[in-house]
Amino acid sequence: MKILRLVAFLLVSFLVFGCKKAKDNTVDNVNDESLVAVQNAMIEPIKKALPIVIDELTTLIGIDKDKDHNIINYQYEVKNTSEHTLLLPSTLDTIRQTLFKAYCENNEEMQQLKTAFPDGANYHYFIDNKEIVVVELTPVDCHVK
Repeated sequence: MKILRLVAFLLVSFLVFGCKKAKDNTVDNVNDESLVAVQNAMIEPIKKALPIVIDELTTLIGIDKDKDHNIINYQYEVKNTSEHTLLLPSTLDTIRQTLFKAYCENNEEMQQLKTAFPDGANYHYFIDNKEIVVVELTPVDCHVK
């Protein structure tokens, strides 16, 4: 009799926890779909406006969402600059500081970006279609000094 009760208890437990997990997965799927919709709403207008000249050396040529994470990827083409110059520590520091300052700015636009892409932003710099530099930033970076 004890074995029968134990089996019945385990069966009921599996059913209860299985139903709860199925419900949680449904809620997660709805949340995921909502997040993807927000992400697409942010990315698509920018895609339509590409290419966007940032300054005399830099043009935004692409924008997309990372397939595996909630990260936004920006692709920039750098003109009139050698690979060596782009890789200089002073150049890399300037790029990183400029991106950090913009990404960590406390304004509505950046808050929306960080909410839509909670895993961060990656900035890819290309020269002649060759990726030279990637700068990765996350919301945590804004709280670390």
